[in-house]
Formats: sequence, C-alpha cells, structure tokens
Amino acid sequence: MKSFIIFLAILGITFGLANTMISDSGYVLISYNTTTFESTLWGLFLLIGLAIGALWLVWIILKLIFDVTGFIYPMTSGAKERRARKLTTRGFVEFTQGHWKKAERLLSQAADYGSSPLLNYLAAARAAHENDDPEASAEYLRRADHKEPGAELAIGITQAQLQLSSGQLEQALATLTKLHKQVPRHCYVLKMLKQVYTRLNDWQSLAALLPKLKKQKIVSDKEYRTTELQCFEALFNQAFNNGRSFTSLEQKIKPATQIWNSLSSSQKHNSAMIYRYAKCLTDLGAEEKAEALLRENLKKHYCSDMALLYGKIKGRDVKKQLHFAEAMLNERPNDPDLLLTLGRLSLRNELWGKAREYFEASLRLSKRIDTYNELGRLMAHMEDHEKSSLYFQEGLRLAAGSVVDLLPTKVTDKK
Repeated sequence: MKSFIIFLAILGITFGLANTMISDSGYVLISYNTTTFESTLWGLFLLIGLAIGALWLVWIILKLIFDVTGFIYPMTSGAKERRARKLTTRGFVEFTQGHWKKAERLLSQAADYGSSPLLNYLAAARAAHENDDPEASAEYLRRADHKEPGAELAIGITQAQLQLSSGQLEQALATLTKLHKQVPRHCYVLKMLKQVYTRLNDWQSLAALLPKLKKQKIVSDKEYRTTELQCFEALFNQAFNNGRSFTSLEQKIKPATQIWNSLSSSQKHNSAMIYRYAKCLTDLGAEEKAEALLRENLKKHYCSDMALLYGKIKGRDVKKQLHFAEAMLNERPNDPDLLLTLGRLSLRNELWGKAREYFEASLRLSKRIDTYNELGRLMAHMEDHEKSSLYFQEGLRLAAGSVVDLLPTKVTDKK
C-alpha cells in the first residue's frame, strides 16, 4: 500500500512537471564574445543531466580499466595495497591448510606489494621451511631484515625457531645468544635458550640460566624443580666421569666439590641435591666425606634416598654412625628404609642379631628386594642355609613381580 501511494505521488509530480513544461517552456540565452547559445529552460536542464550522466559513465569506465590493469601490474598505491591484502589473506588460508608452496608464493608476493612486508616475509620463511627449502627461508628472512631493519628481534626469534625445528642447535644457540645480549630479560628468548641448552646437554650453561628462569617466572615451579634436578644430576654425573680419571682422592672429588660450592643456600638445603652430591662422593671413594655430609643434613632434610645411602657407606667411626641412625629411629619408628639402613650399619658393626631384627622389622613394614637379599646373606653368614635360600627365593619372586602380597611372609625357626 505504501509503495502504491509513492508511485501515485511520483506519477502526479511527473504529470505536473510535464504540464508546466508544455504551458511555459522558458527561454535561455547565453552569449560569450561572438558565440551565443539559445535553448528552452527545460532543454538546458536535460543537457546538463546528459552531461552529468556522461561524466559518471566515463568515471566508471576509467575505474574498471584501472582495476583490471592493477590486477596485472598495480599502477596506484591504493591498488597495490588492495592487491597485497587479498594476497595476504589467500596466503594465510593456504598456510593454515598446509599448502606450503602456494602459501610461500602468495605471501612473498604480498610482501612485495604491501606497505607492511615484515609479517608476510616471516610467514613466507616459515612456509619455505615447512616445504624443506632452507635457502628460500633464509632469503625471506634477509628480505625482511632489509625491508624492516628495526625488527631484528622478531626476525631473530623466527630464525631461531626455524633452526630449532630443523635441529640446527649450534646455529640456534648463536642466534639466541646474540638476541639474549640485546634483550637479556626477554622471556621467550630465555625459554628457547633453555630448550637449546637441554638439547645440547650444556648443563653448565643451563645451571647459570636457572636463576633468570626463576626470576622471570618463565617456567612453573614444578617444571623449574624438575629442570633443576635434571641439570644438577647431569652435572654431578659429569663430575664423576671427570674425577675418576685422577689418582688422588682430592683431585677426584674436586669437580663435584666445585659444583656443590656453586649452589645457592636454598639448593644446598635441597635433599635431592644433598643426595646427588653424597652419591657422587661415595662413587668416587670419598665415603667419609659423604657420611659427614649426610649426618649433617639427615635430621633437617630427611629423605629415603639419603637414609638408604647412609647405610651403604662407611664413615670414620661405624659405631658412631650406628648410634646416629638409631637416634633418628626414635622420630621415625616405622620407617622401613631407616630400619634397612640400621640393619646394614649393624652388619658393619658385626651385630648379627641386631641386624636380623632390623631387617625383619623393615620387611614387616615393606617387602623390598634389598631387604630379602640382606637377610639371605646374613643367614648364609650365620650358616642357616635353609632360611638363606628361602629369603633369596622371596627376593627373586618379588623381582619377577610374581609375589601376591596378601599375607606377611614368615620364616619360622626350625626346631
């Protein structure tokens, strides 16, 4: 209904205008120098309308011509920018679909046309890398550096990522070391350095990097502790391998002692660190030094690994060593690891009956292969070969995983 009313209104205006034109056509005279132009008023309006229409048509034709030629060879900055945006969009679509060669071509073309080539060249470098073309990838990074000389960080990070991905660890380390000097607190650079040091087994450098990782909160507390333990375990293993080639004990333990002295106060109170240092000293033959270290730290930083190691080493005074462990038993009466250690220390002191009691008490709390073996050896030493054989058999079954531990195993005395 509304459209019909509008139609009637337009029709009425048209008839009114036509009637006016017929009743009074008007007269226009334009004179310039010797040239004159005569027309009716309505004829002049029609001529002006036709001129405006012709100009609009010429503009449309020219626009179409420029658009077509711009597709082949951009002639204006606007055409170039539009072309670059289209190529960038198509290039990233191909990139996300894994069409690396096509994405590389489109993105590199977009970089050539557009006003922001950095993003396109970096993406083209990644596409070339995925297409196993390292030379093209390096060339795109060079172009990016040439076009955007102030974007060294972004280009360097991309280069390091590609080097890490392709296993070029030494090159990645060189790239990241350079970046680290420029931006020493950059979180992502530090995180990639951690990856490179770990993959290169460069534990010394990783140990030096750990405080920065913690300060910048680059890794979680759990990941930090895991990395820290992995790092220093490897360092103490290296210290053992380096030290065992020497003949004197002082020279043997020197690499391990240097690592221990480099630790922070909190690290020296870490039970895992104490254990690894003590284990390294023990393996190098410095049992007295290891025993003193464990005795100093066991009460304050007790852990089962430290307790078990304490029972395997021989200190300067084995009686004192046994008394110290027995004093700890007052605080941990039901600790199977401590009872096993006390049994071993009793063996060192040739206290066979006490050793047997400690071993059997440990066994009642926890079935362990080591405990069965210790009891088997002790019974063999006491010439009770039947019991010795039984304990060794139980240990073998446990090692094979065939023991169904429903009831505690008992060895009855033969009367």
